[in-house]
Amino acid sequence: MRRVVVLVLALVVAGALVPAAGRFLVVADPLPRRADAIVVLAGSVRDRAVEAARLFQTGIAPRVVITREPLPTGETALRAAGVELPESDELLRRALGGLGVPPSAIVTLRRRAHSTASEARTIARWACAHGIRSLVVVTSPSHTRRARLVVGRALGPTIALAMRPSRARFGGARWYAVRRDAKLVLSEWQKLAYHWLGERWQIRPCGGLGRRTTSAGAAGRSQAEVATAVFTSAASSPLACISRTMSQPPMNLPPTNTCGMVGHLV
Repeated sequence: MRRVVVLVLALVVAGALVPAAGRFLVVADPLPRRADAIVVLAGSVRDRAVEAARLFQTGIAPRVVITREPLPTGETALRAAGVELPESDELLRRALGGLGVPPSAIVTLRRRAHSTASEARTIARWACAHGIRSLVVVTSPSHTRRARLVVGRALGPTIALAMRPSRARFGGARWYAVRRDAKLVLSEWQKLAYHWLGERWQIRPCGGLGRRTTSAGAAGRSQAEVATAVFTSAASSPLACISRTMSQPPMNLPPTNTCGMVGHLV
């Protein structure tokens, strides 16, 4: 009798958790009145292009940002033979243009993304280098939960993020009844576990730009302090004046801007 009760309870719990596993993956944040850009994550071109173009037509943002995927297997051999097929970012630009987004409003980030995390770093570097304060990110429904975690961590606390699922077909609570949806849900939960267990600790705000800039600044200050300690015997001595003068950059050299330089390379 006890085994029957345990089995019934297990079935009840499974009946509640299994549908929730699909619903949990889908996130639709409230849209801001205005954003600096709409970002379309690489992947399913058609449904994401439709949603991004629809948002652009509402006037929520003045530009649409797209990323690039790695070259597909065999693409290099095809190009060597003189055959060149359009890449996913080119297809996305065509789709957006056909849906009414002018070419001047489409920004393509050159760095190729090999995962959601590397894509998030590329987006974050561009956003921080260009003073972006608010983004709307479009991706497929089952990808929205993990994308918000990864992209949000890469952007940092100073950039507002709103996730927007495309209108692609996704079973949600009945994901287990459709083979394609079942593969998506199981894959996303595996990737979520990987993110929670280790990946998130490797993602820095601004895609790592701020950390490198801060480290460089700290190193520069440390060298200046060492120089002052060696060459200065008193605060009012001539050597102190020379040390303070030497610690300033030459007036004929332009100031450096680490974030700006890296941003142009993204």
